[in-house]
Order: sequence, then structure tokens, then C-alpha cells
Amino acid sequence: MLSTFNALRRVTRALRMASACVILLVMLITGYDVVMRYVFAQPLSWSITISMVGLVAIVMLTVPDLEADDSHIGMDLFYRGFGPKQTAIADIITLVATFVFCTVSGIAAALTSFHFFTAGMRTAGTFNMPVWIGYALVALGLLLAAVMTLLRYILKRQGALIESADDDAAAAETSAPAATSAQTAPKGDGDA
Repeated sequence: MLSTFNALRRVTRALRMASACVILLVMLITGYDVVMRYVFAQPLSWSITISMVGLVAIVMLTVPDLEADDSHIGMDLFYRGFGPKQTAIADIITLVATFVFCTVSGIAAALTSFHFFTAGMRTAGTFNMPVWIGYALVALGLLLAAVMTLLRYILKRQGALIESADDDAAAAETSAPAATSAQTAPKGDGDA
């Protein structure tokens, strides 16, 4: 199972890099459109449509990697004070909620994408882009996030996955005594 997680992890990292490229592309398109619109009075007919799909891609291509790395926003005000039993219960509730949301929403987006693809629906306006592309990105991101959520939880429970947050905490603990002793050392005559 760890090999499957690592293989999918490479995919999620590649998608995250693709998301970074889309950010750059959307920035360039937006800048070019602003110049064409306000300097030359010739706005681009396709920039808004491409930017809307680009924004969906930016988010949906990043979500699976954030989930695999457990780097998403966490509300841990109470969680830090939980004991082992309460932590396990909170982890299961979070797993179920995340997995169900991502799976149900991802399947709905995939079905919608398939419907729009078979119907041949396109966006309105002068630049007619296929509608199914945006929904396919949502389906890809959410379904892959659901799989990564489940795999990460199983591997964490088996002890086969070392959490990066645990590594950061361990590194902070080992460097804390050195920083404390440096702060409490008395200043000599030559210290400023």
C-alpha cells in the first residue's frame, strides 16, 4: 500500500507543479488583457473564459497533494489538548467527512462532465470552450484527494507513514535547548 501511496504522491506533486504553471499562465493572460483593453481598446474575447477554467485548475490540481501531505488548513485549537482516544475519534470523523465529501462531489462532477461532454455543450460568448473541462478538473482533484485521504490515514495508522508535522516538531524540540541557552548566556564586557 505504501508503494501505491508513493506512486500517487508523485502524480499529486506533478499536478501541483502543473497548477503553478497555470498560475503563471493566468497572470500573463490577465496582464496582457489589461494592456490590450485599457491601452489599445481591444480586449481579448477569450481571456475571462480561460482565466475561469484556470482558477478551477489552480485549486483542483493542488488539493490532492495538500491532502497527501496533510498540509491543508487545520483547526487544532481543541485537537492539541485531546488525549489519544479523543484524537483517534476526531481523526476518524475528519476522515469520514473528508472522504465522503470528496467522493460524492467528485462523482457528481465526473457525471456532470460526462453529460456535458456527450451533449457537446460549450460556453456562451465569442470564445466557445467545452464546459466539461472545468467539471473534469473538479472530478480529478476531488476523487484523487479522496483516495489520498484514505491511503494517508491507513498508512498513518499502520505506522508506515511518517508525518511531516511530527518531523518539524522533533526538529523544533532538538533546536530549542540550544536557542534557550544562547538567550540566557550572560553578556561579557565585549558583548553589545
